[in-house]
Amino acid sequence: MLHRHYQPAAAFGSVDVDLSDLAVAAVCIAALATRDHIRRDARPGLLVVAALAVAILAWTAWGAHFDGYDLHAHTITAGKWIEYMLLTPAVALIVRRQADLVPAAVTAVAWSVVVTAIGVLQYVGVLGDLENTPAGRRKSSLLGYHDFSALSASVLALALIVLATGRGPRRLAGVGAASGALGMVIGGAFDALLGLVLATVLIVLACRVRDPRRLAVVGWIVLAVLAGTIAIRSQAVADGLKFLGLKQGTGGAGEHVQSYRQRVLLAYIGGRIFIGHPFLGVGFDGSFDEFAYRPYLADARAKFDQPPEAFPSPTHRWGVQNAYVQSLSDFGVLGLVLFLAALLVPVWLALRRGVRPLAVAAAAVVLVTVGVWNGLGLVAGIPTDAITWLGVGAALASVSCAARRVY
Repeated sequence: MLHRHYQPAAAFGSVDVDLSDLAVAAVCIAALATRDHIRRDARPGLLVVAALAVAILAWTAWGAHFDGYDLHAHTITAGKWIEYMLLTPAVALIVRRQADLVPAAVTAVAWSVVVTAIGVLQYVGVLGDLENTPAGRRKSSLLGYHDFSALSASVLALALIVLATGRGPRRLAGVGAASGALGMVIGGAFDALLGLVLATVLIVLACRVRDPRRLAVVGWIVLAVLAGTIAIRSQAVADGLKFLGLKQGTGGAGEHVQSYRQRVLLAYIGGRIFIGHPFLGVGFDGSFDEFAYRPYLADARAKFDQPPEAFPSPTHRWGVQNAYVQSLSDFGVLGLVLFLAALLVPVWLALRRGVRPLAVAAAAVVLVTVGVWNGLGLVAGIPTDAITWLGVGAALASVSCAARRVY
């Protein structure tokens, strides 16, 4: 849960090994040391995750037949993406009962407090940040905007489970709720807010929350995060309304890169790549390469009023910046199915067969990431990757716990 800029790293040729890679390796070694196996009820979820991993390798090989496909770079990215996916079976093997994940939850809350405190110091101008933005704007803390928001939203979702049900460590939940909510506001990612809303709906429905006071507490926390995020992203919101024609003016769209206007244009290019290659796509991560996006640049420039640096180029390798659209452009229609299945099938199994508290917690975390991936491409080796596959692994662990009848 740390941006690579703040991690020690070692280079082996063109491959960089970060401290986070060693952390993933440690988790996998711990899983192998258990000498256990995935329970039968959890195996369908593991199979869809494995199918996505196989697809990433297969579509990396497929991309090699395109002139201009950077096979070397994309193979390294594919390897790191699959490396983080190994967290799913590792967690499913390590976690034998719900209590095994309590230290991880406590650690997540503690780290959320640390990174939120740093985000506050950046916001008031005491500390600098990765983007060197002025005080009073959204901040990335030690993770990056989306990763900071993803961690904060995940911790807040766990806290909301305790607040909604009245079961669990209330003081810790209070700390997590405060830290997570404030971190989400400072990170300012609307995609994480979408994930939090999905997680909150799940929590209320799955836990059958009926107490009006508890519902009010949960609702007011989510509304406070929404209001704070709108406030800190007021300029981006105004630009978005102008782009949609709901507000007059352009906000200098031709001179300044506007966050959501650029997101839409990149998604437009990704959609055009998919339409041009609907069945097999352009290979894993191929949407980053010039051969894939160049045919659609002229149309994109005609449709979107943005400066040249907002458009993808060899100098600005923006990518699609939406994991679902990138799945379509890179893999074709099967890619989106596999990606969604890898996230949602384990969640469905957990809610249907798993141990209820653990299943709801895991599902809530995964739904947070479902929202966050709207603002990220299939970027490898980032904290959101870890949160995603740890959450999926916890979902499968809840199924295995129920199969063992160990709670």
